[in-house]
Amino acid sequence: MSDIKELEGIASEFIDKRDWRKFHTIKDLAMNCSVESNELLEILLWRDKEFENNILNGKDNKSLEMIKNEVSDILFSCFAIADHLHFNLEGAYRQKMKELDKRYDPDKVKGKLVKIPSPEHKEVD
Repeated sequence: MSDIKELEGIASEFIDKRDWRKFHTIKDLAMNCSVESNELLEILLWRDKEFENNILNGKDNKSLEMIKNEVSDILFSCFAIADHLHFNLEGAYRQKMKELDKRYDPDKVKGKLVKIPSPEHKEVD
């Protein structure tokens, strides 16, 4: 199994081999991430539970491959943003998971569908 540093390196090398850094801005990389996310949503648009069940039960491998491709494009976009801004994606992810673990305390939210705003998004009195 690959570690995240190896995957970051693959993304960075891919960008460098194509001399694409000169085109990268945080705005464009974020927009690309959004576009790729919307391509994933397009596959799922107007689909019902049977569609999902067919994927889960191995009856729709074509749709599963399409989903895997779009999720991989989203992941590449995340690696490209981290690369562009020179931050450790693994560290950022681990920090975010710590924050979410506190915000969504299992003793308070287990089995419940809840949305708890992050501290920076709470309204100021």
